[in-house]
Amino acid sequence: MIKVGYIDDAQDQFENYQRKLRRCDIELVAFAVSGEKAGYVDQIYQHQAEALLIDYKMVGTLGYNGSALISYISDVIPDITCFILTSVETTHITDKLVSDGQIYSKDVFDTEADNPERMERFQAFVEHLKNCAEVFQSRRNLKCEEYEALLRKKRGGQLSVTEEEEFCRLYRCLSSYGMVERLPERFLRSDFEQKLDDLLQKGEALLQKR
Repeated sequence: MIKVGYIDDAQDQFENYQRKLRRCDIELVAFAVSGEKAGYVDQIYQHQAEALLIDYKMVGTLGYNGSALISYISDVIPDITCFILTSVETTHITDKLVSDGQIYSKDVFDTEADNPERMERFQAFVEHLKNCAEVFQSRRNLKCEEYEALLRKKRGGQLSVTEEEEFCRLYRCLSSYGMVERLPERFLRSDFEQKLDDLLQKGEALLQKR
């Protein structure tokens, strides 16, 4: 079952959405509402979310709308797909921060009348969610493979400066999801930094002898 995070300053419909998505093997997880955008990144890692549904009209409560939050999250975790859910006409969202294909009206969940057209639209939405979550999973697995290869090189003292930076980036991303073993902080320092520290310590020792 894939996990999808849900961000909305008014969560009166959450249980309804959660129930309908659970029938489709999607676990919808409500995020705590926070004025700090960085708090949502922490919750993505905490809940192991693989895609996000975000309300658009939150500026009155949080000071920014859903598309601005998506822009921020995408800068930090570019592989995760964020969808806008809105109760306003989708054509009224004109800031161009989210592609049209990732903007859905909240009435996509309106399937109570068993209308075939509405059911088909909801199923297409569900398949879109699942596809994006599977892409995220595949990219994360690829990162694991790249990380393991760099880890072997690091243990052998063979990393270049560029590879050191990539190793640290992958480690921070994957460890936040609990997908790799936590490493001592000293292990994350580059060989160059370690050698520089050794030289500085030797210099201080020589100065103390004088």
